[in-house]
Amino acid sequence: TMSGEDAAPAQHRHRKGPEEEEAFTYRALVLTGYGGYDKVKLQVKKGKPALKAGEVQVRVKTCGLNFADLMARQGLYDRMPSPPVTPGMECAGVVEAVGEEVGDRVMVLNRFGLWQEVVVSLADHTFLIPDGMSFEEAAAFPVNYITAYMMLFDFGHLRPNQNVLIHAADYVFMLPKVNFSKYL
Repeated sequence: TMSGEDAAPAQHRHRKGPEEEEAFTYRALVLTGYGGYDKVKLQVKKGKPALKAGEVQVRVKTCGLNFADLMARQGLYDRMPSPPVTPGMECAGVVEAVGEEVGDRVMVLNRFGLWQEVVVSLADHTFLIPDGMSFEEAAAFPVNYITAYMMLFDFGHLRPNQNVLIHAADYVFMLPKVNFSKYL
């Protein structure tokens, strides 16, 4: 995982001058072409990302890796731009600027671009991390949760007073299904 653990919490940072803004750098994993892991390169990006209305800047603590990211790396997922591009559909971190309260722990969901230490996302693509959930759990949660929901309700047409048999699933995938079933 890429980690920003060594970064100072946002609320303890001082206001930066123009010279410091220009020196702002962060690491990003960039897919340089389709294929194996040799096509994923670590790059250093320079300059603070520009924020638009309704966006937040998040200091990433953990990035998720899921089936769609692996398919995208091989050129088999059409919802990501062609290389060079930063992959990553989910991450978890701390809001550093704009929108939500600075310092909030959030998980972020996007089609791509989240495998980097600092990301800019629409505020409505961020979700507060519940107390007791780690950054690692939060980074792996959004895609699995949405997949579980869609499999049960959109594709499976599960409705009130119906039963569901779940005979095999991992912890992250299982938890949302159990919770969904409980409230039918």
